Amino acid sequence: MSCAYSVIIPAYNEEKTISRAVHETVRVFDALHAPYEIIVVDDGSTDRTVAAAERLARSVPQMVLVRHARNLGKGAAVRTGVERAVGEVFLFLDADLATRPSEFRNFIPAMRTADIVIGSRTARGAVIARRQPAYRVLAGKLFNLLAVRWYLGLPFHDTQCGFKAFRKKTKLLFRDMTSSGWAFDAELLARARKARFKITELPVEWRHGRESQVHLRDALQIMKELRKIKMAL
Repeated sequence: MSCAYSVIIPAYNEEKTISRAVHETVRVFDALHAPYEIIVVDDGSTDRTVAAAERLARSVPQMVLVRHARNLGKGAAVRTGVERAVGEVFLFLDADLATRPSEFRNFIPAMRTADIVIGSRTARGAVIARRQPAYRVLAGKLFNLLAVRWYLGLPFHDTQCGFKAFRKKTKLLFRDMTSSGWAFDAELLARARKARFKITELPVEWRHGRESQVHLRDALQIMKELRKIKMAL
């Protein structure tokens, strides 16, 4: 069965946030008056995320839960959700609602002409409701300047915002993805550019949520992944 929209929510140890994420998504997409589905992908959580998601699935008919037996990384969880999705447009967003589902309403006009619409925390018009620590802001700017713009040649202001929408025809991009961690978004957009899909970047309202587990010591591994991406493309 097809539907208009598929919303993919990757979740790793999100027992405190998953219920709010699903219910807020329901409120937003109910108001669009088009059939939709919500796919929660549990990425091997070690807390009670699965139990919370199972309760939600019993009360929210639009929602399904897909599980990884072990933690594979956010990129892998998104890819699993995309494989399961049947919507003409699919969106992935973070379970901590760093970007709220309501931002998707601003994406709809752009999706009429674009194949991919990505949220940006740094494009003109973006609103940062709660800022990251200064060192993470600096690390993000350096990553974008050196890794994304200089090394991969991508023109985007922000590749790492976890709020992106895609037309169904772009699903083929996900099949050959090699990254499952922090480089996932950059690889995805690099593949999309090579395939000549039209990508539009829009400002979003964003608030800093739970700290990610990426540290400076991971920089070498990230650069190895980026080199692998560049060689593959």
